Parts: sequence; structure tokens; C-alpha cells
Amino acid sequence: MTTQTIAFLNDAFLPIEEAHLSPLDRGFTFGDGVYEVIPVYNGRSFCLDAHLDRLNQSLNSIRMQPPYSHEKWTHILDTLVKKNGAGDQWIYVQVTRGIEPKREHQFPTQVIPTIFAVSYPKVYLTKAEQAKGIRVTAVTDIRWKLCHIKTASRLAYVLMNQEAKEAGFDEGIIMNTGYALEGTISNLFIVRHGVIYTPPKSTQLLHGITRDYILGLAEQHKIPYRESKISERDLLKADEMWITASTRPISPVIEFNGHTIGNGKAGPMWDRLWDLYAGQVNNLSMSVSN
Repeated sequence: MTTQTIAFLNDAFLPIEEAHLSPLDRGFTFGDGVYEVIPVYNGRSFCLDAHLDRLNQSLNSIRMQPPYSHEKWTHILDTLVKKNGAGDQWIYVQVTRGIEPKREHQFPTQVIPTIFAVSYPKVYLTKAEQAKGIRVTAVTDIRWKLCHIKTASRLAYVLMNQEAKEAGFDEGIIMNTGYALEGTISNLFIVRHGVIYTPPKSTQLLHGITRDYILGLAEQHKIPYRESKISERDLLKADEMWITASTRPISPVIEFNGHTIGNGKAGPMWDRLWDLYAGQVNNLSMSVSN
């Protein structure tokens, strides 16, 4: 028997089949909204405050007021996770500028946001499964200039990701003027001579929560890292390469553009960071299989 998925829509919990949105919602007509994806381990949201901080930053960037406090969001999302069976899940949250009676480019005079959230079961990969690695390719940047905002307007990312998938790769690495910025659904890291490198924060890439968490672990354990530009040559000469994302924390890359990275296997730095990440998750009474 299939368990019914519960969603949250505008202050109400209801079955996902009953969560109806107006075609006049600006999230539909303009992609005028922002979103977050939050991992859940053993019924507990991971780095929730950091995700909510970024949600508020994205809202402020598109000139919207955050609809709820962190405390109210925490109550809503904890309740949602419980209603959907707890365990390992992932949460999707989206806030749009709401419905207007007539499609106009300028903001509506009265903004009543549409607030939506849903969570789904998630089987997180074990360390052994992750260690098999993924293959990535370069894709040309076709995005707008404010990529640090986690906007619901995702068409450019969809097209770049599809380009990589149709070429037979697991992910695309976005290149702009010869430098790597991030993946189409991930942040990027390489390792050279025992030092971790990742592109610096800017308007050209999303400031990933998992990215920052990994750098925090590196700093805590005195692992050298640098935030600096990464060229295509740097990628080809990397000893290790990884991508990070909320629902796939640290994925080793074994091939870039048909070129083998390192020895074609997950490297020792990835192995160490995976264990540190999993240890932190387990310390918070969450579950990550090793």
C-alpha cells in the first residue's frame, strides 16, 4: 500500500494531490520565486538554519520579505517530515510572489506569497556506492548574472544538465571564459598536492550549504584549502575532483571530458572528508551508512 504524500501549502497540510496552484501564480508565469532543497537524516533536517538563512537571502535579493521566522519554518518542516514517515528524506521548499489577476511584469501592489513545501523519502548512497565515482563534462555557461540567488527560474540549468546527460555524463561543469564555476546541480572541488580548491563565492555561482559545510570541516581538521579560480587546465591536472550537493553530499569525479582524474578512483582526501561528514551526521543522531 502506497503511503500518501503530505504537502504544506499556504498554512495548511494536505495530500499532495489536493495541493492546487493557480495558473496566475507568478512562480508559474515568470518563475518569480525562490526555493531550497534540504536533506533529512533519520527524521532530522540537516543544516536547517543555514538553508533558511539562504532562503531569506534569496527572498531579500528578489525584494520579498521572508514569510516566516526560523522558528515557524522549523515547526512546519519538522511536522511535514513526521507526516511523511520520518526516516531519511529530502524537503523541497518554494516561495513565490503569489497570484495576480492579470499578468504584469511589475510587482503586484499587494504581495501575498505562495508558500509550498513537500518532503519525499530518500535513499542516500553508501560510502561504497559513492566511491564508484561519476563522469562529468564541461558545459558552456548560458545563465543570467545573479546565480547566487536560488531562484525557481531553472531553465538554463535544465538545458545544461540535459546537454551533459545526452552526451552520456552524470553532470555538467559550467565553464565561463575558461574557468569552472560549479556543476549544473552541484558545487565543485578539486585537490592538488594535498590542498583542496573550490571556486570563490560570487554572483556567478550558488553558495552551497554543503560546500560551506565541507570547508568548515576542512578548517576544523586543519586540512589546507583555498577558494580560488579553477581553470580547465587545473581540472585536467587535478589529483582528485568532487562535486557536492544537499542530496548527494560528496561525489568523487573519476572522469572529466573523457580524461581520467587521478588514478580513476575515489582519492584519499575524498575518503577522509566523507568520513568526517558522515561522522558529523552520526553525531547529530542521524544515519549515514558507511
